[in-house]
Amino acid sequence: MGILSKFAHKKDDSLNVSSPRSYMLHGVKIHKLTVAKYVEWLKIADDLPTIVFENAFPECENMTQLIEQLTKLNKKTMLQLVGRLLTTVPTEVCTLLANLFEFDESRLLDTEAPDALTLNELLDITTAFFEMNDYSDFFASVQRLTKAYRRMTTNTKESGGSSAG
Repeated sequence: MGILSKFAHKKDDSLNVSSPRSYMLHGVKIHKLTVAKYVEWLKIADDLPTIVFENAFPECENMTQLIEQLTKLNKKTMLQLVGRLLTTVPTEVCTLLANLFEFDESRLLDTEAPDALTLNELLDITTAFFEMNDYSDFFASVQRLTKAYRRMTTNTKESGGSSAG
């Protein structure tokens, strides 16, 4: 029984090799993103187009009104629209990034913040974070699996039956 206990409680060293260590950059922890945080961030990011249109055309209550407003754009209203977006969308993007990178958004939005980030520092953090959380292999695998599933279901439909015995 002593030998089984020894193997059962042995630390798996492969976890240390495959998982990069977190580190601090400009006061922000660069770390692996958990699945839960990734899902939360996707939900927030998914709302960004809606937020942009709501801020660009706050008087529009439906798609018909939005299309009507778009057809009325002229030089004056376009300048008003650009001004409105410049004051609202950057705030939303800063909030989105602060949420993703898990730091206080005041570091991006408060001009008096003692630890405010510069644009170059934000770029450094963004680059480091996305290097640490490179999901290109994951998305390539998902794409391959999706294609294989489509081929399988297409073949099943074309043959008129099920591939199950």
